[in-house]
Amino acid sequence: MSNNLEKSKEDISWHAPEFNYVHKDVEWYWLTVIASSVIFLLAVWQRNLLFAFFIVIAEFLLLHLGRQYPKTMKFSLTKNSVSIGGIKEYPYSHIAGFHILRHEDHSELIFRTKNRLEPYVKILVDSDHIQEIKKFLAGHLPEIDYEESLTDHFGRMIGF
Repeated sequence: MSNNLEKSKEDISWHAPEFNYVHKDVEWYWLTVIASSVIFLLAVWQRNLLFAFFIVIAEFLLLHLGRQYPKTMKFSLTKNSVSIGGIKEYPYSHIAGFHILRHEDHSELIFRTKNRLEPYVKILVDSDHIQEIKKFLAGHLPEIDYEESLTDHFGRMIGF
């Protein structure tokens, strides 16, 4: 992760990958193909062709997403909003609060948005800069409790 926090009175910005990349060996790919093949065969055996088709599409997506490397993006916290790579901006008025989740090798800055379709926005942060970011955000947003969902745990377990 990039260690270049840029700080001024009005904003903080840094560069980080868009997601935490986990290297996947050939065994990971074989395991997903075998697991999806077994589920596919069960679906065909039960004459559930729609589910079988869904499994094929899901496996292609899993293989494709598993090969993707994260792009390095610029994240900014300004006096009015959170900016992600200059592509997406979240005004503080649309954010309910923030939480900082520490992992062994990185930390995540998690924003709880007021949007039901996109309830959480997660940004990777260098663990060395957590206190500065927390202090900056405390003047704009409340700190909230966050508990990782089953989907988060499952995604980390399978390498996403």
